[in-house]
Amino acid sequence: MTVSELIDLLREYPAGLRVVVNGYEGGYDDLAPRQISVVRIALNTGVHDWEGRHEEADLQDSRADDAAPKAETEEALVLRRTSN
Repeated sequence: MTVSELIDLLREYPAGLRVVVNGYEGGYDDLAPRQISVVRIALNTGVHDWEGRHEEADLQDSRADDAAPKAETEEALVLRRTSN
């Protein structure tokens, strides 16, 4: 999903509607501006069911085998979950 697609999707909802993200093991957490950032991600690097499909490029680079092909990277807008 791109920012443009997200904006179009969000326009379908009331402007005052609360935005939440899934909690660590259950429930929901509020989303705050400090939880939104741009990160360079390595695409399609997740191997296990419990991992996300992509990972931060810095993490992928630190574990990379010099002989292994480098994953394609791009910048992505990240909405981070934080619990209080």
